[in-house]
Amino acid sequence: MPDNFQDPRATLDRLLQGKGVDYTHLSAKIGRNPAYIHQYIKRGSPRRLAEQDRARIAAYLGVSEAMLGGP
Repeated sequence: MPDNFQDPRATLDRLLQGKGVDYTHLSAKIGRNPAYIHQYIKRGSPRRLAEQDRARIAAYLGVSEAMLGGP
């Protein structure tokens, strides 16, 4: 497995770039403030995505929650 798979932030960033989705759009899709995903990926805050946020993001992107740090 690539190293990025082990880092949920890098994985999410790569997935978003690949699908042409910006941070602000994804933040809005999961009902968070516009800077939420940017802060998560670039600043490490929050440390982990909330379970509900992770589930929504995984469903939106069509990936498993495990790719985003879930079980």
